Amino acid sequence: MAKQYQALFLLLSVSYLFSSELTTATLKPAGASTKALNFIQSYCKSTMYQSLCVETLSVYANTIKTSPRRLVDAAIAVSLNQALSTKLFISHLRKSQFQTLQDCAPSTDTFNTDVRCSVQELQEVVNCNSWTECLFHVSNAEVCAISGESHSVENTCSSPFAGPVKMSVRGRISDAVRKSLQTRFAKLHQEINNAKLLFKAFPSNHK
Repeated sequence: MAKQYQALFLLLSVSYLFSSELTTATLKPAGASTKALNFIQSYCKSTMYQSLCVETLSVYANTIKTSPRRLVDAAIAVSLNQALSTKLFISHLRKSQFQTLQDCAPSTDTFNTDVRCSVQELQEVVNCNSWTECLFHVSNAEVCAISGESHSVENTCSSPFAGPVKMSVRGRISDAVRKSLQTRFAKLHQEINNAKLLFKAFPSNHK
């Protein structure tokens, strides 16, 4: 049984290959069959964020073809790529932005924890031994993304103890950083949620 599920998610072992493609792919592949695109659109109807689902997965229509397994694999890989991209963004923030973020919102350690959690849980899907275990890790990854999204909307820059000029400077920088983080975590949440619902829609005879 374990081997069955390891085979089911074999493609996830090359998630980083998908990730490298995702950095340059913006359009659906030339020559993608109408059948493959219709297949993706049909499955995406089971998701909450249908437009995002079709947009991100249609790029890989030639790889997915009409395979539910490859569709789920691609959805997980897309989510993992977004998580890794967010992690990289946080690590590249300038020192002043890190301090601003600490002053005006939860510590950057909080955001690092949220994104690392998402990455780790998505990577665990590669090694899961059952459908239930795989779904467990996908759901955990979503919880972590939601946590990061929630933290990014918090703002304590309006503290009455901060001087007006200091607060204005910190608030302006913090708003830019927080908005970017909120956008990234929101997209991560949506992509993981889509992957989870596609996972649930996977044909019962493959579970």
